Amino acid sequence: MRLVGLGTYVETRHDDVDEVVGRGPLDIVHDQALVVSETRLAVDVGITRRFAASLMVPVKAIRTGIRYLDATGAEVELVRPGIHHRDETIAGLGDPMVLGSAGGAVAGLAWTVRGGLTVPLGRTEDDPFAAGDLGLAHQHLQLGTGTINPVVAAELSRAWGPWRAGGFVFTQQVVYANGKGYQAGDRWAAGGSLRRRLAAGWAVSGGAELQAETAERWNGAVPTDDGNRGRLDLMLGAGASWAASPALSVELSVKVPVVTHVVGGQLDMPAIAELGVVWRVGGARTAPRAVAEPDDHDHDHQDGHGHGDGDGHDDHGDGDGHGDGDGDGGSHGHGPGDLTGLDVADLGGPGEAVDLAPVPGKVTIFDFWAAWCAPCEELEPALIALVRAHPDRVALRRVDVADWDSPAVARHLTPGGFALPHVKVTDARGRLVLERSAGAGSLDALVDAVRQVVEDAGRP
Repeated sequence: MRLVGLGTYVETRHDDVDEVVGRGPLDIVHDQALVVSETRLAVDVGITRRFAASLMVPVKAIRTGIRYLDATGAEVELVRPGIHHRDETIAGLGDPMVLGSAGGAVAGLAWTVRGGLTVPLGRTEDDPFAAGDLGLAHQHLQLGTGTINPVVAAELSRAWGPWRAGGFVFTQQVVYANGKGYQAGDRWAAGGSLRRRLAAGWAVSGGAELQAETAERWNGAVPTDDGNRGRLDLMLGAGASWAASPALSVELSVKVPVVTHVVGGQLDMPAIAELGVVWRVGGARTAPRAVAEPDDHDHDHQDGHGHGDGDGHDDHGDGDGHGDGDGDGGSHGHGPGDLTGLDVADLGGPGEAVDLAPVPGKVTIFDFWAAWCAPCEELEPALIALVRAHPDRVALRRVDVADWDSPAVARHLTPGGFALPHVKVTDARGRLVLERSAGAGSLDALVDAVRQVVEDAGRP
């Protein structure tokens, strides 16, 4: 479960002709400032080892302020103020997003694919252009799209030691207009990030993201004098996170636009800031483990891919983030599904410095793993296959180290300079006979070494 708050400050200008008090019709500039914020509650639920479902519910608030300036930059008073813009706050529910996801690992690469729909619960306004033509007060700010929109996203990442590199693509397509004639623009985003885990539960990350949005339409036509007429942003981002416990983490990130192309009015957006809290709830400790994407602190690409329009009059931020990374809507698991009759169990909770107690009379394999370790996912089925082949004399005990700075790592891996995946194997009398780490290219050798211990134990 993730609770995230996003916010930014936007200044936008566009030219117009209005009736000014005491001066008649003048060429003026609409100078508008907006404080845009959004709070999102996202819940991800693992259904099977490789499939999950996600729900994201946004609540939006947009505070606007307006000044009217003449050609010299002096502020003027309109004869009919408040028709186009007002000092006000617009707030309410946005469009929730419902997603399904599937994930896995191939050759050390973790992948996740997501797909779903947005639910049209966010408020949309009546045609502001028609109202403006009649001289009536109107509103360009939209809290939703008013339509059911397909959403597709994909993520790919690879971890080595405390590092992880990843990339993503995301799109939300708006394929029809709502009952008021409004058809929001399509949203696109893609990016990459690099993450480094530090000591004491901290991690830092950085990356780049490209966001784009096509023009909105009203009754099939793209507006030519106002509203969202398309934009593109290239943003650089940096973030930090802190794992308060294996179940709870806090995250902060900032994205800064370095290239912005807007069709229409001028726009200045200094940065987008995000503050989030993530809470994970695990299943029964004897259940086959589910491996989530390593964003125990990672949503470098779950930040909303929404954009305001060129004039600051669109549904700023309505392009809701996917998932939830990296980041994070899907659990994907590994290992054979049916463990009935096998001596396989998890030791302690994530990151705990558990005692390693060999099973009397059996070869005991202690498998150290983490959710972000793709080779660990490849290793586990081979270890379970050994248990299945020799159920009477082999036991498997799994230790989720959770993070490089966890008590489990400090106790069992750091003293020997070990990496993941890592195994310790004791014989039937409880003596340590094998201890070894392996990378993605040496898993077969590790499995062969463990198999040799098992076979030796079966000889007279």
